[in-house]
Amino acid sequence: MKWRVKSSSPNKKYLRKIFLIIITLGFLGISSWFAWSYTKPNNFPIKHVEIFATYEHLDQKTLQKTINEYLGNGFFYLNAISLKQQLLKLPWIYAVSIKRIWPDTLTINIAEQRAILQWGTDALLNSNGTVFSPPKNSFPKDLPIIFGPNEQEAEIFALYHKMLTTLEPLDLTIKKLILNPKNHWEVLLSNDTRIYFKKENPLSQLELLASVYRKITASRSQPPKSIDLRYNAGMAVKWD
Repeated sequence: MKWRVKSSSPNKKYLRKIFLIIITLGFLGISSWFAWSYTKPNNFPIKHVEIFATYEHLDQKTLQKTINEYLGNGFFYLNAISLKQQLLKLPWIYAVSIKRIWPDTLTINIAEQRAILQWGTDALLNSNGTVFSPPKNSFPKDLPIIFGPNEQEAEIFALYHKMLTTLEPLDLTIKKLILNPKNHWEVLLSNDTRIYFKKENPLSQLELLASVYRKITASRSQPPKSIDLRYNAGMAVKWD
């Protein structure tokens, strides 16, 4: 029986590995170069931008300027995540979706904020109770206003909606809801009646008032000027 033993020196194995690594790196480098040359911005510019928005409050020039800063990167290298983040920083923009359509089109769908309340003097609230602060000259007119400490906007927002539900059978709404620094609540109704509540359990106090409101106003042609429920027993009604 013959035995054949093959061996290779460590140097040859090492050189073979180095050679394979060099070949692999060279292939990857050439492939990357060809890929970049093919996809570079000059070869695939974005020629069409489609923007879908209502433009109720958006400034079109500011919107276009923000988008233009990203178009120079071309179809493949457009940073859609960064563009979306920049658009969301603009006043009145609530949500953004961006889509590239081969070979040269960019579509952008923009949902605007829907303000339902004014928060204090400098901000607004959307239907989710989220505070946003567009320029004051863009605030919608005649929005109901709620006031209070900044850390309590969610609580006051929820209270406002519960109060609306309580007032609905009386065909009344709220113009203002204020948590007064003197630790009481003040509500201005749609009929211009002012109501004052103790700080604790304002909704319970309103529910009590709603249950007797029609009896209080039955003999009067005009609504009360104010109703004060901050007393331990009863309430004070002022007519003029």
